[in-house]
Amino acid sequence: MTVRNLEYLFRPASVAVVAEPDEASRYADVVLANLAAGGFSGPVMSVVARQRRLFLLSTGVRLGKLEVVPDLAVICASLDKVPSIIEQLGSLGTRAVVVGPWLWHRMRGGEIAAARRGILSAARPFLMRVLGPGSGGIVVPAHGLNASAAPVAIAAGKIALVTHSTAVTAAVLDRACSKDIGFSTVLHLGAGLDVDLADVLDWLAGDDATKSILVQFDTVPAGRKFMSAARAAARHKPVVAIRVRPLADGSGAASLSADEVYAAALRRAGWVSVDTLGGVFEAVEGMARMRPLRGERLTILANGHGLGRIAGETLQRAGGKLGKLSQETTKRLEGLLQTRSSLANPIALPADVTVRQWAAALACVLADSGTQNVLTVCSPSPFAAGPLVAEAICDVSRESERNVFTCWVGGSSMLEAQRVAAGKGVISHESPERAIAVFLGVLSYLHNRRLLLQLPPSRADDFTPDLTAARSVIAEAVAARADSLSAAQAGRLLAAYGMALAAHPVSASIDAAIIAADAVGYPVDLSLVTASGRDCAGPARGLRSPADIRLAARGLRSTLRTQSTNVRVSGYRVRPSAARSGAPPLRFGVASDAVFGPLIVLGPAPGGGRVVVALPPLNLVLARDLVARSGVLSALAEDARGELQTVASEALVRLSQLLTDLDEVVAVELDPLHLEMTGVVAIDAHIAIGPPESRGVGHRFAIRPYPKELEQQLEWQGRHLLLRPIRPDDETLLGELLNSLAPEDSRMRFFDSIRNLPRVRLARFAQIDYDREMALVAIEKGADGGERVLGEVRAVSEPGNAVADFAIVVASDIKGMGLGAALLLSLIRYCRNEGIGELRAETLDGNLRMQGLARKLGFVLRSGSDRGTIDLRLALGSSAGA
Repeated sequence: MTVRNLEYLFRPASVAVVAEPDEASRYADVVLANLAAGGFSGPVMSVVARQRRLFLLSTGVRLGKLEVVPDLAVICASLDKVPSIIEQLGSLGTRAVVVGPWLWHRMRGGEIAAARRGILSAARPFLMRVLGPGSGGIVVPAHGLNASAAPVAIAAGKIALVTHSTAVTAAVLDRACSKDIGFSTVLHLGAGLDVDLADVLDWLAGDDATKSILVQFDTVPAGRKFMSAARAAARHKPVVAIRVRPLADGSGAASLSADEVYAAALRRAGWVSVDTLGGVFEAVEGMARMRPLRGERLTILANGHGLGRIAGETLQRAGGKLGKLSQETTKRLEGLLQTRSSLANPIALPADVTVRQWAAALACVLADSGTQNVLTVCSPSPFAAGPLVAEAICDVSRESERNVFTCWVGGSSMLEAQRVAAGKGVISHESPERAIAVFLGVLSYLHNRRLLLQLPPSRADDFTPDLTAARSVIAEAVAARADSLSAAQAGRLLAAYGMALAAHPVSASIDAAIIAADAVGYPVDLSLVTASGRDCAGPARGLRSPADIRLAARGLRSTLRTQSTNVRVSGYRVRPSAARSGAPPLRFGVASDAVFGPLIVLGPAPGGGRVVVALPPLNLVLARDLVARSGVLSALAEDARGELQTVASEALVRLSQLLTDLDEVVAVELDPLHLEMTGVVAIDAHIAIGPPESRGVGHRFAIRPYPKELEQQLEWQGRHLLLRPIRPDDETLLGELLNSLAPEDSRMRFFDSIRNLPRVRLARFAQIDYDREMALVAIEKGADGGERVLGEVRAVSEPGNAVADFAIVVASDIKGMGLGAALLLSLIRYCRNEGIGELRAETLDGNLRMQGLARKLGFVLRSGSDRGTIDLRLALGSSAGA
C-alpha cells in the first residue's frame, strides 16, 4: 500500500495522450477535448504510437516526438501494445499512466493475462503508477485536469468520486451537474492492476481539497489492505459506499452472503452504504450540503396533519426518534399560527398557512434549544406558493447551525420549489420517505464512526483466559493430526475462556432418557446416538412430556431406518430446549472469508436463521452492537434483556479473544448456545483447527487489534513511565506535548516552527492503523491522576516492509536526559520484530542532538537530497541498536 508517485497522477504538470493511429474508439479525441475544455495550464501533447516494421514484420511500437517529458500519460492503445509504450515512457521519466479502454473482445484470456503481466513488469523498474487498464480516466477540476471521457463538464467541489463502473460515474456526474454540485476528484479505477481502491483512498484521506468521499466498487482483492485504507480515510472525512447490486457468494460460510460480509466490513470501517441509485444521488447532495448533526432527533413541520403523520410514522418505523418541543415553544407556535389546537411533533401547520407563517414557525422551532434537526414537508397550497415557501425556509435556515431537510410533495408545481431550495444550498427531497432515509443514513454514519474509533486490545482488559490450558488442548489435537476437537477437548478449550459446554451423557433406554429429561427440566430436545457416540438423527425439539419423548423416539428411529440400515443406535441424548433464563437459544460461530479472514457470526438456533456478522477483534462496545443488530433478544422483557445482552456480549468478546490467541482455530460452531444469568452454556460445539499462521498476534484479522502486548513499564530518571502504542484518546495529550515545544524544538521536528496544530492533523497523528505504522508514547501519571505525554516516536512502513520512516520528539524541558534514546530503542526493537528491513529519517543539519543519538545507535549519516538536511539510515538486519 503506497501513495508513492501518485502526485504525478493527481497533480501532473504536463500530460500526453498516446494513441495508435487507428485507435477505433476515438477515446483519445475525447480525452484531448476534455483536457482543453478543463483549462489545464501545463503542456498537453498528442503522441502517436506507431507500429515498427522490419521487412513487413512487426517489431514493436515507437512513440512520436515529445515536446517535454510528461508527468502523466493517457494510453489509448490495444492492451498488447501497452507494455512497450510504458517502457518507453518510463525511460523518459514519466511516472504515471492511465491505461484506457481496450478492445478486450479481440483478445483471448491468455493474451489478456500476458499483457497485464507485461504492464506491471514494464512499469516496475521506473516505479511508475498505472491506473487501469480499462480506466475511464481522472478529473481534478481545481487543477484544471480532465484526463477522462466524462460526458459532462465537472465543476470544482469538495466531494471525491471513485468508481468501478463507467455507467454509475456518468449517472452521478450528470445528476450532480443538474444540482450544481462539484467534485474535488473523479477517478475510474478500471481493472485496478496497480493503483487500486486502497491506494486512492490513502491519497484522498490526505487531500485537503476533499471533504467527503463517494465510492462505488464491487469487490476488493485484499481485505486487510482495503480495511487499513478505508478506516484511515473514514477517521478524517465521511465515506459513502455505493452498493447497488448483490455480489456472488464468496464468504466461505454457507449461511453468509458476500454482501453481508462486505456490509460488516464497511460498518467496521466507519462507512455508510447506499444500495439504490436514488440513494446515491441523495448521498451526493447530502455530502455537499449537510452541516454537522446536532443530535439524533428530528422535528417535523408539515402543512397538514396527514403529511406530518406519514413522516413521523416513517421515522419511528425505521428506528428514528422525534424531537421534543418545550412548553414555551408550543405556546409561541399556537400564537403565531393563531390556532387553539394542541401542537406536538410532528407539527401540523394550518391548511391556510401563509409564507410568513411558514418562516415564523420554522424560526420558532429552530430557536428551541432542544431542537436538533428539522424536516419541513410542504405540499401545494393556494395560500402559499411553493417557490415562495422555499425562499422563506432557506432564508430562515441560513441563520441556524442546525440541519433543515426540506421535502416538496407533489408534481410539477413543486419542482420549482425544489430548484429554489437546491440553488440556495438547502437539502431538498421529493418525499418524506427519502428525506428521512437520508437523515437516518447520516445517523448510521455517526454510529459507524463511533464503532470505527473502538480499539479492541490484543489482550482483554476484563478477564484473563487460561492460555496454558488452551494451548495444551490445541497441542494435543495437533499431535493427533486431528482437524477438529473432540467434545472433551472443545469443553476444555471453552472453559479456558470462561464458557461452558454442557455434558449430556447418553441414556441407554427410553426410560433412562425420560429420567434424564426430568432432571434437566422440560422442554427438551432428543436425538439418537450411534455406537461411536455421535448423534445420528434429530434432534426432535421442544418435547414437553414423557409421552412426547416416547413418540419422538419412535419417529426418529423410523426416519433413521429409511435413511440408513447400517447404523446401530446405542442410546439417546437429552438436552434442554431453552435456557432457564427464558432467552431463546442462540448460535455463535466463526467462519473464514477468503478476503476478510475470520468472521464472528451470531444468530438464532438452530442454524439456518438470519445471522449477523462482525469482523474481529471485538470489545464490549462492538459486541453489544452485534447483539443489538441481531435482534435475537428483542422479545424479552426489558429488565432481563439488558442483563442477558451483557452476558451475550461478554461471551462474544471471549470468543474474539480465543481467535486472537489461537491461530490454529479456523471455525467454531456453538449451536445451540443458551444464555443464563451466570454465563453462556454451549449445548453442542464443533471446533475446527488448521495449521497456525504464526505471523504475530491478530495478523490474520482484517483489522489488527490494539497491540497491548507492547505496553511496558519504563524506569527513567527515578520516574515511572508507561511506554505504549498511541490510541485515539491520546489526541489531547499529544497536542499538549507538541504545542508546548520550544520554537527551535518544533522546527527540528517539523522543519518549521508550528504552534497549535490543527485538530485534523492531531487526529491523524493519534488515530493510526497499527498494520502500517506504529507510534509509541511515554506517559507519566501525576499525583492527581492526570497524564502527560513526555515523548513520542513513530514509524510508517512502506509496502513489503522494506523501509520505514521514523520521527521522534520529546518535551523541551526534558531533552538530553535519555528519554529519546529509550523511545528510539523500543521502536527499533518493534521494527525488527515486524521484519522491517531499514529504518530511515531526515533531520536538519543543525539538529546535532539527533545526529549524536543516531550515531550512538548505529545509524549511518549522509548528506540529504535537500540542502541543509541529513539522512539517517539503520539496516535492521544487523545487530546495530539491539
